[in-house]
Order: sequence, then C-alpha cells, then structure tokens
Amino acid sequence: MSGETFRFGDVRGPVNAGSGNLNIHGHQQIAGRDLRTGPATDPATALRADLDTLRRALDELRLTPAEHRTAETELTALEHEAAQPSPDPGRMGRHLQAFTTTLEHAGALAGAGLAVIQAITAIATWLGPAGHQALSLLGL
Repeated sequence: MSGETFRFGDVRGPVNAGSGNLNIHGHQQIAGRDLRTGPATDPATALRADLDTLRRALDELRLTPAEHRTAETELTALEHEAAQPSPDPGRMGRHLQAFTTTLEHAGALAGAGLAVIQAITAIATWLGPAGHQALSLLGL
C-alpha cells in the first residue's frame, strides 16, 4: 500500500476511522467497515458533556476529603467559567490544570478510568495552548 495517494475533497468531521466501512450521514455505505461521518458536534455541547463526565466521576475517585474539596472547587470554577458567554481559556486552563494536578498528586489519575482521561484530554485540547499543562500531566 505504500505510495498510494488518496484524495477525499472537502471532508468535515467528526470522522472516525476504523477497519474499513465508510458510512456517510444519510446512511450511505461506501465500502469496508467502521468509518463513519456525521454532523459535527457543537463544541459547547461537547465541552458540557466532558465536564459532566468529570462531575460524575469525582465522587468515585479515591480522594481524601481535602483532595475531594480541592478537586470539587476547581471543577466548579471550570464549569462556571465554561458557562460564561465568552469563557476565558487561560482561566479555564488554570482550573483544569489544578483539578488534574489534584488527581495526580492523590494518585487517583492512574485509576480514574478512560472516560476521565478522555474528558480531561478533550477539554485541554479544546483550550489549545491554555490546556497544555493539563495534557503534560497526563503524559501527552
């Protein structure tokens, strides 16, 4: 397969590549398995979903009462900032970093589960440069 070139024209996300099928919104199947496209997810909706994932996971993480309060405070501040008409990425990045640092120092990040790691990663990526510190705590 090396040397082959593929052109797809104007591809818009989300696009998930799997093992071959290409399913385009409108239920057209092109070939193979597991490649789907559909309407793009609104970034604000995706951000709220990621914050909800962190909120639900917080009570299940192994944290001392003090660590839980710190993580809760940072997550609440992050949620509050995200709800603003024009959220400040720098502030959000600092709260996400503090939240992630609390989990890391507590040793809870390792056992937090994939959903928590993916939510932190998605939020940090959405924040761009303001989220880099949180990504570095995840080893990304």
